[in-house]
Amino acid sequence: MIVDAHVHILPDRVRDNLALVASTEPWFAACHARGERVASAESLLAAMDDNGVDRAVCFTWPFTDPALCAEANDWMAGVVRRHPGRLTGFGVIQPLDGGAAGEVQRCAAMGLAGIGEINADAQGWGLLDGTADSAIGASVSAGLPWTLHCSEPVGREYPGRGTATPDRVMEFARRHPDLTLVCAHLGGGLPLYAHIPEVRSACQGLHFDTAAQPFVYDASVYAALVAGIGADRILLGSDHPLLDVPRYLRALDDAGIDGPERALITGGNAQRLLGL
Repeated sequence: MIVDAHVHILPDRVRDNLALVASTEPWFAACHARGERVASAESLLAAMDDNGVDRAVCFTWPFTDPALCAEANDWMAGVVRRHPGRLTGFGVIQPLDGGAAGEVQRCAAMGLAGIGEINADAQGWGLLDGTADSAIGASVSAGLPWTLHCSEPVGREYPGRGTATPDRVMEFARRHPDLTLVCAHLGGGLPLYAHIPEVRSACQGLHFDTAAQPFVYDASVYAALVAGIGADRILLGSDHPLLDVPRYLRALDDAGIDGPERALITGGNAQRLLGL
């Protein structure tokens, strides 16, 4: 089974009103300023069929407006009900909102499987200031993992790069040991520091998705990751519609990742983590 653990789909109302949403959501505007594609549930399913993907873990967007988050969660729950065998949905919350913990509980009650992709920079909250503590507590109680947007501290600038760098992500994880955490975008490179014993130990409690790898890292990163933290911590994630799964599979080929390690990365780990 191939599981794409990081895709974005947007409610019809958002896709039909991109300029209006962008006018009040700066991060959304920045990430779509160059006319990047947006996906519906239907277009995602068609791409999955074309690319041999069995299941996808779906996010909407880290909106700043709590009402838009709630609307997106209602829509996502409906999508999952229509396609339970193909799509797994995550909810989105605004940690600055006093009702964030309640929205987490509502997501769980609607059958959503996690919270994400959460983005402190996009939503204007402090990764390490305790803002999200009540929502994290509610997520732990509900058994919902988080997928957290992370960014590497070096390299080229691009829309979507933020301040959730490896040092801060590691501290966030240390402060919330009971939260199941998927660090998007290879944790901003956190597992590449695994030759430091403390980092290697911390990474054993985390998961890392591969979203946007072809834009940031050479394919050789996969061999380094497997050697440093093991294949059982890595989840294939495409960041669809920005990129699609075949490009990642070719990178795994180039890196010589095959056999049981490849099976874990391309689906086994997500199946275990989310009970698929």
